[in-house]
Amino acid sequence: MYLEDFKEGATFASETKEVKEEDIQEFARLTGDYNRLHIDPDYAKGIGFGRGIVAHGLLTLSLGLGLWHSQNLTNGTILAFLGLEKVSFLAPVYPGDKLQLFTEVSSVRESKSREDAGLVSLKITIKSDVENKSVLEGTLVLMMKRRK
Repeated sequence: MYLEDFKEGATFASETKEVKEEDIQEFARLTGDYNRLHIDPDYAKGIGFGRGIVAHGLLTLSLGLGLWHSQNLTNGTILAFLGLEKVSFLAPVYPGDKLQLFTEVSSVRESKSREDAGLVSLKITIKSDVENKSVLEGTLVLMMKRRK
């Protein structure tokens, strides 16, 4: 999709992605974030996470970005990922949870500095299949190509 294809209020829903314990372990290894709530089930249960270890919030966000990419909507037309705004981590994500990304176009505008580009703000919500609960909300800001 090019900038002109985005319309305020348009919505998109991705496929689902299951979070695996191996994903959490690999994320800890890659980032060095070995907080016990991500790697020690007994510790996690002891501090209130009844199902055991939980995914890192940034892993959840990263999986959401992957779900956006997997929809093949902006592959080849995105110029830059400019930012995240008002990201909130709303509920824990456990191994076995299936995540789905819901996106709504909140604004579209032409770039002030590049005539070949514009900015799209996308309100994102990541939901878990457990009780269809929202686990993350925020806004992505993307720089998109314009049609020539």
